[in-house]
Amino acid sequence: MAVFPGAGDASVRLAFNDANGVEQSVTATTALPIEPLGQAGVARKLTAGASSANTALTSTCKRITMRAVTADIRYSIGTSSQTATTDSHFIASGERLDLAVPLGANIGVIRDAATSGTLELTELV
Repeated sequence: MAVFPGAGDASVRLAFNDANGVEQSVTATTALPIEPLGQAGVARKLTAGASSANTALTSTCKRITMRAVTADIRYSIGTSSQTATTDSHFIASGERLDLAVPLGANIGVIRDAATSGTLELTELV
């Protein structure tokens, strides 16, 4: 498979061999949308302890970036108050995730094991 610039315009041609070994190509002339992650908004430090803790995000927040510090953490995201459990989504200590969230989101966090930690979260606008 190979990608080639189009002939003097913004198009791109993708060339590949089909199942019979015959070269095929597709030309894309429609610009693909680029969706930036966003700019830093509200910064939060959420404590992940033995019990789930819920935090309401800014009502207009659409994306977040978050990093677990000093412990593995479980989290749950939704539009109402959230309770994280041992079956909720997982983020490892030192890991960073970038996620889209629904408008009016809440996030619940709880530690994954015996060590409490912090989820550093930035709302992206």
